[in-house]
Amino acid sequence: MIDNTVSGIFTVVARVRRGRVFHPTGVPLAGMVHAVDPQFVKLLGTTERPAAVRISKGTGLPGGLPDVLGLALRVLDRDDRPWDLTLATTGTSAATRLLPLPVRGWESARYGSLMPYRFEDGPALWLGARPAAPQPDTADLSEFNAGVSDGGTGFELTATSRSGPSRTLAHLVVSELEVGAAPTYFDPIRNRPAGVELLPRALATIREWAYVGSRSGRGRSADADYADSLFARD
Repeated sequence: MIDNTVSGIFTVVARVRRGRVFHPTGVPLAGMVHAVDPQFVKLLGTTERPAAVRISKGTGLPGGLPDVLGLALRVLDRDDRPWDLTLATTGTSAATRLLPLPVRGWESARYGSLMPYRFEDGPALWLGARPAAPQPDTADLSEFNAGVSDGGTGFELTATSRSGPSRTLAHLVVSELEVGAAPTYFDPIRNRPAGVELLPRALATIREWAYVGSRSGRGRSADADYADSLFARD
């Protein structure tokens, strides 16, 4: 009953918007993940993986208006299966990292997973990212694209425990606009390595119901989005 209610709400919203419920405006990019953390290297099965990347605006506000900014990426895991990470701008304190927050520009953006991850029965970890190269000080997508075209940019991917310091998982280098097939949808619930989970499990389930509704409102199915996406494996 609850699953149908949640999915139904997101189906209606997606139909009204004629697109994604969240982060409707975005640009596909291509890059490379250079893993440096031993546990992250183990999950990827190597130190380097090509990445499909999407930068986006959470509510789709035009031009350089402040917005909740998004950074999504897909890499292959150690089993050569897609692993999706979806991050949005948040605060950096223990409380504000749980909330999506608007920012004035890409340069000041600090991204977080909102929900913590658990890697192989380890502690809860909030994944995050921050710019590791110059980026525009406005939230204009076209300015970000221009920067990529002029020489690329990058991010530092991090993990932070509930009380411990942040550690660097990898460096993401974004080198060009994606001109080939790009993922039509990122699903961090469905696309993740064995032994990796999002917490709490109940909230992860609700989040997946929302994804199902959003896809339905766009006339898509989970299998269709998976089948035509970059790095998909049968």
